[in-house]
Amino acid sequence: MSNSTFKRILTILTAATTVSATAIAVPSAANAGAYGCRGNLVGSWRVPLKDLLTGETYYRSDIKLFYNPASGWNCAALVKRPGQARYGEKTPLFIEMYNERYAEDAIKNNHDREEGSFKYYAGPVKVYGKNLCVSIHAMHEDATGPYESYNGRRSLTGVACH
Repeated sequence: MSNSTFKRILTILTAATTVSATAIAVPSAANAGAYGCRGNLVGSWRVPLKDLLTGETYYRSDIKLFYNPASGWNCAALVKRPGQARYGEKTPLFIEMYNERYAEDAIKNNHDREEGSFKYYAGPVKVYGKNLCVSIHAMHEDATGPYESYNGRRSLTGVACH
C-alpha cells in the first residue's frame, strides 16, 4: 500500500470516527434541559477525587446547578467529564440538595437526592429556592464495583441564594 493511499484511508477513518462520536454525544455542560432541568446555569464546581494509592487529586465530574427565576426552582446534576476514565461506564454517583428550611420543617420541596450507578450523570435533583439558599453534597466513586466508599466528595453550603 502506498503512503498516499494509507493517508487517505487514515483520513476517512478519522472522519468516520468523528461522525460516530458526534452521533452518540451526550448532554452539553450548559444545557439545563439535557439533565432534566430548566433555567440558567448558576455555577459549576469540580468534584475532587483522590487516588487512594498515590494521594494525587484529579477531577472526573462536576456539580452543575441551574435556577429558574420564573418558577423559583433550583436543579442540579453531578456530571461526569467527557474524555475522562470511566466516562460512559456505570460508576457510583451521589448528589443531594436541600434548601435552608430543610432542618426546620423537612417538608416536600426542601430536599432531593439521587444515588446509584450511572454512565454520564446523576440527577436531576430539584428543590424550591425563591428567597432561600441551597446546599449541595456530591460524591463520585471511581470504581465500577459496589460502592464501599466514595473517593471523591464536594459539599457546597449556602450557595445560589435567590
